[in-house]
Amino acid sequence: MLKACVLASSSKGNATFVRIGNDRFLIDAGISARRINKTLREIGENTRSLKGVILTHEHQDHITGIKTLSHKYGLRFFSTFDTYQRIRKQVGSFDADFIEVGEDFQVGDEAIITPYEIQHDSADPVAFLIKDRNDIPLVGYLNDCGRITPFLIDGFRNVKVLIIEANHSFDLLLRSSYPTFLKLRILSSKGHLSNWSAAEFINATVPQIAVLSHRSEENNTPGVSLSEIETLLSDKITKPFIVIVPDKERSTIIRTLE
Repeated sequence: MLKACVLASSSKGNATFVRIGNDRFLIDAGISARRINKTLREIGENTRSLKGVILTHEHQDHITGIKTLSHKYGLRFFSTFDTYQRIRKQVGSFDADFIEVGEDFQVGDEAIITPYEIQHDSADPVAFLIKDRNDIPLVGYLNDCGRITPFLIDGFRNVKVLIIEANHSFDLLLRSSYPTFLKLRILSSKGHLSNWSAAEFINATVPQIAVLSHRSEENNTPGVSLSEIETLLSDKITKPFIVIVPDKERSTIIRTLE
């Protein structure tokens, strides 16, 4: 059984709930523990049932809830060593298991998680591919990434649920009020994926469900994001079901039965 829900996704906070069988965990904790607890209750889950939190990188919008989740709820965290070192300087020490790019690890008993190297302006950012014990690729998580690579495409091909950043529309970003240096950062290989880049990745990996996340409030809209992505996918015979994470709200609950 797979159950997933993006609890929050924006430059103000990111957290995603994933359940594989009886393994329940979060990807990132960039909103308050109180909000995590409240949103989990809305989807029939609770914080104390979590077996851990896997972390993509150290930016504040991905780590806000760490201190409370660690100290109050005793959750384990999983991150690369360099990411842990950066986070510790911000929130203090917390219980963490260190992970390595390309080396599988487990939070519980049923989910097999593989970290993938990505490019972003942080210490050691990673994406995650989550499989079950039968080696079936269930969830791909790719956020805060400046450039897609053939290695990522090969790894995430045919995943059931792809949660992918569709951060900005290229045209809206160029016309925005952002200063030039910030536009260049976003467009760089260590910045964020555009709608077009997300569409190219979806086109190449052929997921069953594509969840569009981490959308810029100024440089994108749900309508623009969907339109640009569907335009690139228009000639595909088999298209994924597309889910858009709402502004300032959680996504719909995604379920699949194996």
